[in-house]
Amino acid sequence: MDNLQLLDNFITGRVEPHIYAFTTDAIPGYLKVGDTYRPVSVRLKEWKKHFPDLVKAFEETAAVTPDIFFRDFSVHQFLELGLGKHRLTLGELPAETYYSKEFFKDTKVPELEAAIHDIRRNHQDGGHRYQYYHAGTNLPEVHTYASSGWWEPRPYQSADVCGYAFWKIIYSALLCKGDGGKDCFSGFSQSGCA
Repeated sequence: MDNLQLLDNFITGRVEPHIYAFTTDAIPGYLKVGDTYRPVSVRLKEWKKHFPDLVKAFEETAAVTPDIFFRDFSVHQFLELGLGKHRLTLGELPAETYYSKEFFKDTKVPELEAAIHDIRRNHQDGGHRYQYYHAGTNLPEVHTYASSGWWEPRPYQSADVCGYAFWKIIYSALLCKGDGGKDCFSGFSQSGCA
């Protein structure tokens, strides 16, 4: 077992991302929820520098398919917005206690399991409630929505649209060269703002 722990410090490669959680007596009643691309044991060892008494409470892969994964932000979103969990704030801790914004009050492991289930189900159903990432690029998945055509702005939006169009055309006119600026303002009358 010691040899495996030693190897964790030297061998890197494509490691499946994981969501992990731990408790500590330094912040009672809270569960710390994070993610890592390294072995969870390595990440928890790093946290022990701040919380020597930490106790691992949870570990689960953060993948929805072999190539698509999610981050701890999605779990945090479920906890805060879905369950109304309170996120620890800096002012709630003594000055000597290390602060992380990833601690959630009165949060239990079944709630983390529910979060991960909801995140995976949302992806399977084609939903966009959470952010998903592609393992090959580590970039967020891009969702494109088809336009249904031109929409007239609401009355209170027209001034903003025209203001934006005006300043965009002014900026473009400053960059116009060679034609004396005669065609630089043609777009303004087409914008419906002239």
